[in-house]
Amino acid sequence: MLTRDLALISALAPVFGRSFVREPMMVWPMGSSGDLAARFARCFAYFLEVALPLGIVWVAGQGDGLAVWTAPEQREAWQLHPWDQRRILAVADDGGRRYEAFWEWVAKHDPTEPSWQLDTIAVEPELQGRGIGRALIAAGLARAGADGTSAFLSTGTPANVAIYGRCGFRVYDEADAPEGGPRVWFMRWDP
Repeated sequence: MLTRDLALISALAPVFGRSFVREPMMVWPMGSSGDLAARFARCFAYFLEVALPLGIVWVAGQGDGLAVWTAPEQREAWQLHPWDQRRILAVADDGGRRYEAFWEWVAKHDPTEPSWQLDTIAVEPELQGRGIGRALIAAGLARAGADGTSAFLSTGTPANVAIYGRCGFRVYDEADAPEGGPRVWFMRWDP
């Protein structure tokens, strides 16, 4: 890996880590012990090592906001999804048992037709509310619209449902994850 890539990962992973310390879809499968921002940053660093070369990580400003947008053809071509790494499982409190079961359950709610996926979005906490996330969402939806395809996402944060709704997403399903996991809203956008 190039020094430039390592520097970029070192800059971006903590933004994700700080942004996800209250996201039930990250906290529940990874566990809530220790310094969550640091643990989640390590998890995202592993993810970014695989995801950055794929061109699916979109960066706003100097890393103020980040979005992972995956095109339908990318999702269909995964040999190993960037989130399916053994070393990510090792960061989880329980060795990854909840993580694997939870994300397998979430994936069962994905649309069956080709769709863009907003996999992950984060904005530096002190910069939230300034339109950075909205711009990253709009950029992805413009790509999906140009392709004539839908887009989808999932969230475990109730306030995010309204935020995504203002961007044109609608809830198509919601459910409580098995084994006491969080409530998850599954949302889609249609061109």
